[in-house]
Amino acid sequence: MKKNIIISIILSLIVIFLFSLDKLYSNNYQKAQVGYNVYLGDKLVGMIKDDKRLYNIIDEEQEELKNKYNVDTIYPPNDFNLVKVNTFKNNFMDENEVYQKIASLDNFMVKGYIITIKFVSEEDEESGNVTTADDLIINVLDKDVFEKAIEDFVYSFVGKDELNKYLNDEQEKLTDIGQLINLMYFNESITIKEGLINSSAKIFTDVKELSQYLLFGPNAKMSSYTVKLGDDIESISDAHKLNAQEFLVANPTYRDEKAILKVGDNVNVTVLNPILTFVYEVEAIEEVTIPFSETTVVDKTKPVGYSEITQAGVPGLTKNYENYRVINGEQSQEMYIEPTIIREKVDQVRTVGPTYKPSGGGSSGDQVILEGTFTWPTNEPSVITSKYKWRSLNGVSKMHEGIDISGTGYNSPIYAIADGEVVITKLAAPKGSSQWSNGTYVVIKHNDNLYSAYLHLASFSVKVGDHVTKGQRIASMGHSGYATGTHLHLGLWNGLPYSGTGATSLDPLKSIPAFRNHR
Repeated sequence: MKKNIIISIILSLIVIFLFSLDKLYSNNYQKAQVGYNVYLGDKLVGMIKDDKRLYNIIDEEQEELKNKYNVDTIYPPNDFNLVKVNTFKNNFMDENEVYQKIASLDNFMVKGYIITIKFVSEEDEESGNVTTADDLIINVLDKDVFEKAIEDFVYSFVGKDELNKYLNDEQEKLTDIGQLINLMYFNESITIKEGLINSSAKIFTDVKELSQYLLFGPNAKMSSYTVKLGDDIESISDAHKLNAQEFLVANPTYRDEKAILKVGDNVNVTVLNPILTFVYEVEAIEEVTIPFSETTVVDKTKPVGYSEITQAGVPGLTKNYENYRVINGEQSQEMYIEPTIIREKVDQVRTVGPTYKPSGGGSSGDQVILEGTFTWPTNEPSVITSKYKWRSLNGVSKMHEGIDISGTGYNSPIYAIADGEVVITKLAAPKGSSQWSNGTYVVIKHNDNLYSAYLHLASFSVKVGDHVTKGQRIASMGHSGYATGTHLHLGLWNGLPYSGTGATSLDPLKSIPAFRNHR
């Protein structure tokens, strides 16, 4: 009995102690004050009492930013954080003092739109190395600025009328000669989201500035030219290492290479370096003239020096159904052609005496006149997808030293354009080497130090030292080396090409009379 009484007394004392302790701490907790720890990332800047006052100070003190970007509100830095605490200490900092510390440590934010552009992997033309670019971030306050800049970018390549007809499904159906756009897209993935933007970052507020950035790249030095008497689009383009199509992209008010320029007008001659890759797919029907060739027949009964056309040549005519892509204004090398023959070509026949020789000429600038000695290097119908011209790559102009011919398909025949001797046969070099971009190729030497080069082949059927005749099959069309599709790159050179001997390239379409009318 006595033991139970003792236990009861002990339990009562414990209860009284705990009750007193709880009351003591409750009184002290009621004396604790609410505050806010201010953090920038993991760094504690200080503790304040009034969070709303701090926000108001930030907004009021950043008047310059509000005026710069024409916004109503400025926000704390991105890694700014407030943590509510209960504290018994009275060590609050003044909100103005905390603002000053924040301003010295980080930048404030404005609300806008963050555009993220994800790039596809690219293969370098010279080395063949595959690179994957980092995502590109573009900041705007108003997403209409980006959308209008994108429209301007597209207008540069297809024009307003073409874009609107495509978007509104108003293109005329393709029943006869003409073309329509089946599909438009960007190779890159583009996402837009609203968020806070660091005020120190580049923020685009002007449509024209962003349009130029998208078309000419981030480090472009914009260049203009004042049109003078006698200038035309081709001459201005060539003088500034552009091709005519690039000129039209940079100056979308002109839609045709034959457009008349007004003396005194300023035109944009900046080299293109588009941020984005705009692609559209074309379906077309067109009538194509197939040039005839000339064959020579020796008649030993005729006098020396005799030459007469004994069968007139008649050009062929086909109606071609075509599908191809256009990438940033440049027609792709891969092309599908389905021809319908309207009229077969008839080759011209020239009858000559026993010692007749074609008139020679040699080379002089862009002109090489060897009339009657050349033939087209591929089957017909074919299409020239890229001419001898300046082409921009990553903001640098480089001469495309030849013409690209497409449309006849992988493994289709490649013919020698004239009589000559095979001097080079090369299998595609390893990626990273100086001539990897040529792929598998053949070079033939002709009269008067003239050489023809046949690049990106699938294979060849000749060897060094072989003598070939005009129209002899020497190789098969392919896409080895740097090639975006199956095609033949035909180069014409005054001197041995790719040898470091100072050979100069020539324009096949200007240098060979029989080629001039080929499209």
